[in-house]
Amino acid sequence: MSLHVLIVDDDRDHAESVADILEMRGYAIDIAGSGEAGVAKFGEGGFDVVLMDVKMPGMNGVEAFFAIRELKPDAQVLMMTGFSVEELVEKAMANGALAHAPAELAVAVTGIAGPGGGTAEKLAGLLHLATP
Repeated sequence: MSLHVLIVDDDRDHAESVADILEMRGYAIDIAGSGEAGVAKFGEGGFDVVLMDVKMPGMNGVEAFFAIRELKPDAQVLMMTGFSVEELVEKAMANGALAHAPAELAVAVTGIAGPGGGTAEKLAGLLHLATP
């Protein structure tokens, strides 16, 4: 059974690039284009991990992370950004976000061996990310 990944990013091209790579590795992917849409989609259930952009208009990624954690306190969330938003990222990681990934995640993800027993921690480890 493959991991079901939710990608939340207002940059549709970036989200689709990451999705394409993960789909080639056998992961099931859904995309949400905003924090609000990500929280709503996550509420529908069935996601193993969320890749969350930090800087988005409206509800930012950290706010969406907290809303997701209200729905599921042990939700697996990886924060990603191409901007310098260290204070927001630190706040999310201090409250249980698993890692902070650069926005160039699509390139880094090519090292993933494929689904099957993997978790967000495994994904973060394969991406050589700092975890809390």
